[in-house]
Amino acid sequence: MPNNADHPMSETRTSALAVPFLGVLASLQLIDPVVANTALVKASQALEMHGATLALAAGISTLAQAATVLLMGFLGDRLERRRVLMATLLLSIAGDGIALAAPNANLFLLGRALAGIAVGGVLVLSFAAVRCVSRPNRLGKALGVWNLLILAGLIAGSLLGGVLADSSWRLALGLVPLIALLSLPLLPSLLPEMPANPELRADWRGLVSIGGAMVLFLSGVSHAGNGFTSPAFLVPTLSGVALFGVHGLIELNRQEPIFPVALYQRGGFMAAIVSGVAFNFAWAVVQLQTSNFWQLVQRYSTGQVALAQLPLLLSAGVGVVVAGRVMRPGRRITQLVAAGMASLVIGLLLFGLVRADSSYSSLGFAMVLVGIGLGLISVPQAALFVQEAPPRSLGSVTAFRTTTGQLGFALGFASSGAMVNGFGFASLRDRMLQLGSTPVQSHQLESLLREALSGGGLSQHSGAASNAIQVMSEAYASGLAGTMVGVALIVGLLGAISLLLLVIGHRQQRTEESALA
Repeated sequence: MPNNADHPMSETRTSALAVPFLGVLASLQLIDPVVANTALVKASQALEMHGATLALAAGISTLAQAATVLLMGFLGDRLERRRVLMATLLLSIAGDGIALAAPNANLFLLGRALAGIAVGGVLVLSFAAVRCVSRPNRLGKALGVWNLLILAGLIAGSLLGGVLADSSWRLALGLVPLIALLSLPLLPSLLPEMPANPELRADWRGLVSIGGAMVLFLSGVSHAGNGFTSPAFLVPTLSGVALFGVHGLIELNRQEPIFPVALYQRGGFMAAIVSGVAFNFAWAVVQLQTSNFWQLVQRYSTGQVALAQLPLLLSAGVGVVVAGRVMRPGRRITQLVAAGMASLVIGLLLFGLVRADSSYSSLGFAMVLVGIGLGLISVPQAALFVQEAPPRSLGSVTAFRTTTGQLGFALGFASSGAMVNGFGFASLRDRMLQLGSTPVQSHQLESLLREALSGGGLSQHSGAASNAIQVMSEAYASGLAGTMVGVALIVGLLGAISLLLLVIGHRQQRTEESALA
C-alpha cells in the first residue's frame, strides 16, 4: 500500500499545472531527435559529414541516452528529483548549444551525445515525478494528462522544428534549448521538492553492464538492413545479448542491485515490459513505414508526411484521454490493454491491404485504429511501472520503462525495414520475370530499390524508366503490406502474453492481500 512518503503531495501543496508541465518537459525526448534528424540533411552538408560519420550523427543521441537513462533514474532517487531535473535541462541547453554552434563534425557529435543524455534524463525524471505530485487515486488520470501533453508537444515541436529547419539547421537545433531555458524558472514554482535517499549506493557494475549491453544491441539492430547474417548486425547484437546475460548474473549476486531482481517474478512488472515492447515495436513500424511509403511511392514531401501522420498522433491522444479517465487499479488495466491490443492489431491488418495506388483516405481508418490502440496501451503500461516500483528505487524502475521502450522501438525500426526489403525484393523479382526482363535488368532495379529503401527515394532516380519506377513502387507497396501483416501477428502474440502476465499479476496481488488480512 502506498504511503505519504511515496506520495509527497499529501504533505505538500502541488500546483495543478505540475503534471501538464511534466508532460511538456517529457516531450523534449521525442522532439529533440525528430528536429535533429530533420536538420541533419543540411547540417551534414555544412559540416561535411558522410558515410559512417553521418550514420553516427543520426544515432549518437539515442545510444548516449540508452547508456545513461537508468543512471539518471538512480540519481533522481538519491540526489532529489527536482534538482537533477534542473541539471538535465541545463545539460540539454549546453548539448544542443554545442551542436548548433559546431564548426566541425566532432563538436556536433559531442553536442548531440550530451543532448541525448539530457533529454533521456528529462523523460525518466519527469515520469517518476508524476507519482510524486499525484494523489494515488488519481494516478491514472495524471498519467493520461502526462501522455497527452507529450503527444501535443511532439506535434507542435515537430511542425515548428520542420519550419525552422527549412530556414536554418542551426536555428532548428535551438528549439529544444529554448524550451528548456523557458522551463527552468518555472520548475521550482510548479514542482515541489521530492523525497531523496542519500543512503542509496550506485550499482556501478550493473549500470555499466546494462548500459553497454543497450549500446551494443542498438548498434547491431541498426544494421539489420545489411542482412541478418552480416557481421555489422551479428557481432554487436550478439555481444549485446551476451552482456545482458552478464548483467543478469551481476544483479542476482548483488545485495543492492539497480532495482530488486524479484520484480521479474511479478506478473504486473513483466506485463509492463512486454506490452511496452509491443507498443514501441508497433509505433516504430507504423511511423517509419508509412513515412517511407508516402515519400518513396506516393512522392510526398517531408512537410506533407508530417501532416499525413497527424491523424495517427491525434487518435493516440484520444486513446490516452479515454484511458486516463477510465483507468482504475486491477481489472480495468487488463481491459484497457486488451482493447488497445485489439485495436492495434486490427489497424495493422488493415494496413496490410495497402497498394501502390492506395489513396490517403483509404489508410485513414487504419491510422485511427492504430493510434487509439497505442493511446489505450500507453497509460496502463506506464501505470504498471509506477505501481510495481518500490519507493526506494522509484526512479530506477520507472527509468527501465524507457530502456524496454528503446529495445522495442529499435527492433521495430530495424526488423520492419528488413522485412519490407525482403518482401519487396521477392515481389520485384516476380514482377520483372512477368515482364520478361533479363537478369542484368533485374539486378539494376534491385539496386535502385535497395538504394531507395536506404533513404534515396524512388522518384530521385531520373535514369530509370517510368515503367520501372512503377514496378518498384508496386514491389515496395507489396513488401509493406506483407510486413504490416507480419507485425500484426507479432504484436498480437505479445499482447496475448501481456494479458496472461496481467492475470498472473492479479492472482499474486490477491494472494498478498489475503496474507495481510
